[in-house]
Amino acid sequence: MRLRDRLIKGTFLNFIAVAFNQGSTLIVNIIIARILMKETFGEYAMVQSTLLTVAALSQLATGYTASKYIAEYRSSDPEKAGRIMGLCAIVSAVMAGVGMIALIAMSPWLADRMLKAPHLATALMAGSGYLFFSSINGYQTGALSGLEAYGTLAKAGMASGTVAMATISLGAWWGGLAGAITGLSISALFRCAIHNIWLRLEARAHGIRPEYRGSFRREKRIILKFSLPAALAGYYSMPMIWLANSLLVRQPGGYGEMALYASSSSFRIFVLFIPQVINTVSLSILNNTKGGGDLRRYKSVYASNVAVIFVTTLLGASVIGFFGDAILGVFGRDFSVGKTVLRILMCSTVFEGIAIALYQHLQAQEKMWSSLLMINIPRETAFIVLAFILVPRHGAIGLSLAYALCCVLTLLVVSVLVCRERIAKTPT
Repeated sequence: MRLRDRLIKGTFLNFIAVAFNQGSTLIVNIIIARILMKETFGEYAMVQSTLLTVAALSQLATGYTASKYIAEYRSSDPEKAGRIMGLCAIVSAVMAGVGMIALIAMSPWLADRMLKAPHLATALMAGSGYLFFSSINGYQTGALSGLEAYGTLAKAGMASGTVAMATISLGAWWGGLAGAITGLSISALFRCAIHNIWLRLEARAHGIRPEYRGSFRREKRIILKFSLPAALAGYYSMPMIWLANSLLVRQPGGYGEMALYASSSSFRIFVLFIPQVINTVSLSILNNTKGGGDLRRYKSVYASNVAVIFVTTLLGASVIGFFGDAILGVFGRDFSVGKTVLRILMCSTVFEGIAIALYQHLQAQEKMWSSLLMINIPRETAFIVLAFILVPRHGAIGLSLAYALCCVLTLLVVSVLVCRERIAKTPT
């Protein structure tokens, strides 16, 4: 299939997948905000943030690794792709179990000491299932992206998005906060199950057989050069983001402020979802092209992706920012006061989208240690420092300002690194 056709087809199908996943998240947040009301919705947002943080740490970057290397080797070396698939599957399952046990053990301490809300311990424990299945699902999604199985991802997104809306909303209606978190776990289980079935079918169609025995010994270079620094970046970044969120909720009226930040952040994610769709498809094609050594096509995919993501992000942020008052009203009357938070976060999406697109080249060239030391650590350090300065004075507005300033910093650093790592020769 021609490059343009692969891009168009992949983008369209991945659009469906992400639309159902991100769209269902946005719809669920709106429904829950109206069922639980402002303060309890802030608690839900903080519990969900905690679960996402621990799940991201538990993945050990297996989804990221699977997406890159399966795309790179699925055509040129199917056996190697199978070993990488087996390695990522084992690591994701083991780490998911470790993360779930750690969360259950630490829930009382997290709720009491860090969140200043001891009653949230039950909700955190109820979310352990979500943590376990989401950790495994991260690998599955990455592997399917590496196989360019966007039709499968679209079907899975439609099914799991629909189930998520039903289970989480019904859970909130019947059981309040604990019910909503339980629904979150059920939806994660369903998504993991259908991804497991379709991943096996897609791997077989590509002639790839997952190999588990001896996979670590033969592919440990990938772990050391790519997965480890990518995981360390997550280990540093996610706790810093969570710490900044916990700082907000510990302020007077903090859970109300968290509700404002979470509702606005939902639209930040919504604006970035189209760039995310495009970026995911082009990243898979970029790595596949790297494996084939086609410099001209590599440059074409990369440049086109940066340009398209800039335009779509700018357009989406402008529309959402302009209609901010009316848009926030869908969460309820109490949320309209968050329009300043929304507009700041909309500005941040433009810088964030471009930085993500530019970063593709560093990822393709396996510059993960450089990224960790020069992008992730400085960015998250700056974020938490700015949050400590701005949040006590300005609440949710302060946290959104800290986030936006760090997006600008990230774009500057990524641009410098990309200029240093010029596309001057065929990727190797």
